[in-house]
Amino acid sequence: MVNSKKVDTYTITNQTMVISPNYDPIYQTKIYERDEVYLCKQTPLKIIDSSCIKQGAATFKGRKQAAEHVTGKKVMLPIPVEPYKGIILMPTKKVKDPYCTWIAYCHVKEIQHLSKNKNETELIFYNDQTYRVEIPPTRMQNQILLASFVFGYFIKEQYIS
Repeated sequence: MVNSKKVDTYTITNQTMVISPNYDPIYQTKIYERDEVYLCKQTPLKIIDSSCIKQGAATFKGRKQAAEHVTGKKVMLPIPVEPYKGIILMPTKKVKDPYCTWIAYCHVKEIQHLSKNKNETELIFYNDQTYRVEIPPTRMQNQILLASFVFGYFIKEQYIS
């Protein structure tokens, strides 16, 4: 088992794989990176908002509005924290749900359907770590497709001459 590092604040990077609620009165968020696990005093939404501002000069609300514009959807939108570096987070529930976990799109290699529980999906990351989330596999697949659409929207200009 990996020891968790305790931090007051956290900034999302390309190493961030999962941001989940931690249900602790002090360390409210658990963050999984490729090789580290952090416990942070900030809430998941505060981490995402401050990371959006630091890395993209836009707030969470601004990034959400951009995703709404691109997709035409209003709920469970992937948030392009720093889309030109592939940092797009997918929520597993509605944003204001205290059980919402955020998954980094570019780290997901595949998803596994768990036959025992139809409302749970196992994610397999590119570093072969796994993580289970409370979301039906079909909804998780939809989140991945939506995130890939948002990602493509932001980076397509790099490939058009």
